[in-house]
Parts: sequence; C-alpha cells; structure tokens
Amino acid sequence: MSIERFRELAEAFGADPARWPPGERVLHAQHADTPTGRGILAAAAELDALLDDFEPRADDPLRPARILRAARAPRLGRRQIAWLSGAWAASAVLGFTLGYLEPVVDGDTGEESYAQLLTGSAVLEDFL
Repeated sequence: MSIERFRELAEAFGADPARWPPGERVLHAQHADTPTGRGILAAAAELDALLDDFEPRADDPLRPARILRAARAPRLGRRQIAWLSGAWAASAVLGFTLGYLEPVVDGDTGEESYAQLLTGSAVLEDFL
C-alpha cells in the first residue's frame, strides 16, 4: 500500500522531496532507494525536467479584443441556413443521380451522356 502512495505522491509532486508535503517525506526516504522507487522517481524526474523547461507564450494584449470581436460577429439567419440546406440537398440529389444512374444512351456510357443529363437535353427515361 505504501508503494502505491509513494507512486501517487511522486506523480503529483515530482522527484524532489522538497516539493513533497512535510508529512509524506518519510515515505520518500523509505522508497527512494528501492528498485521500484528508483523507477518511479526516474519517471517523475523526466516529467519535472519537461515542466521546468516549459516557457509559456507571452501575453497578447489584443487577445480580449479578438475574442469580443469574434463573439459579436454576425451569425447566419434562418433564411441563410434554409438556403444553404436547400443547396446542399440539391447538390446531394444531383450527385446521387449522376453517380448511381449509370446513364446509357445508345450504348454510350461516356461524358456525353452525363452532359445530356446535366443540360436536360435527354429525358431521364433514356438513362434507365
């Protein structure tokens, strides 16, 4: 049980016993020289080194203004959403039609058949 507590404390406070709570430093002294304890402390020391080397980005004084501008940006209205939904549905139907009908007009399965379908110069029954 105490090795699990040692692992928890090492993950929370790192490998340096000075960072540990004073009441838990005895546990550090007990397990630091065991093989399992050395492995736990080595992993904690790697993380400590990464965190110690981290340098946060400098403050950006314009960040609050950009956030407010983005929050106040105009949103799409119901009409625009309805129009976009209709356009998407129409394109989906057209894509389905062109992709799965496999038009054949007089044995021709090439681009000419698709062009006739798009321009409306052929009747849909000709493609079935």
